[in-house]
Amino acid sequence: MKLKIDFWNHLRMLKDLIFMSLVYFFTIFLFFNSVEEQLKIYLFIPYFLLLFFPVIILHVNYLKENRGVVVEITENILLLKKGNFIKEYHVNQINEIVVYTGGTRNTVSPGLAHSNYYYVKIKLQDGLFFIITSLYSCKIDKILQVNFKNVKITTEKVFYPIIKK
Repeated sequence: MKLKIDFWNHLRMLKDLIFMSLVYFFTIFLFFNSVEEQLKIYLFIPYFLLLFFPVIILHVNYLKENRGVVVEITENILLLKKGNFIKEYHVNQINEIVVYTGGTRNTVSPGLAHSNYYYVKIKLQDGLFFIITSLYSCKIDKILQVNFKNVKITTEKVFYPIIKK
């Protein structure tokens, strides 16, 4: 399976933010005339603190990590391509796969707009690692489970899955 980051992947990851923003602004618009000017300004503070900034920070963080990298995943082989550079990893080179995800991902109540963001850290036998983010696909963890059945895959739930090195 060939995975790359394109416009539709960006839009898919931002759909929760777009939907929540439309609902938020529609609600404010309904009460726009009955609310004082100073209160209108205060209504935007929770929007930016709880919805907009957390999503944009994660999105830019993930994009910075995987910009220009094409990932090809087949059974027991993972290819990373960036420009003319191609690196191939076989199942015997991979030590562990760790999925860093939010606690509300894939649950009935999705939580905040950033709850669909997650990343996978693939740790190699030589101590190095690389990261694949959910900007490629919302099913990276499932794709890796199917193609790397003999590799230990663990999930770590974190509140805000930002990539730290």
